[in-house]
Amino acid sequence: MTRLIRLLSTRIAPPLVALLCALPVWAQEYEPVTEASQPKTDPSPFVIGAYGFIWVAVLVYVVVVARGLGRANREIEELRRRVDAASRSA
Repeated sequence: MTRLIRLLSTRIAPPLVALLCALPVWAQEYEPVTEASQPKTDPSPFVIGAYGFIWVAVLVYVVVVARGLGRANREIEELRRRVDAASRSA
């Protein structure tokens, strides 16, 4: 417990005190943001790009799942043929 107190008092407290002392200086430099000082950007291209990205991602996902399903169906058919061939020869 004393090691923790020593650590707090020697390593953590001095930077914290310095930070707290600097807060009033930062508060004096504060400038409120007005709407006129903010740059205006049209969000439409970003929204369109985001929707496009999502649709492309969904399409890629569906294609990957469909290919996997087709591969699984082919493997099942191959196994059925093998089982039928093995049951006929036995």
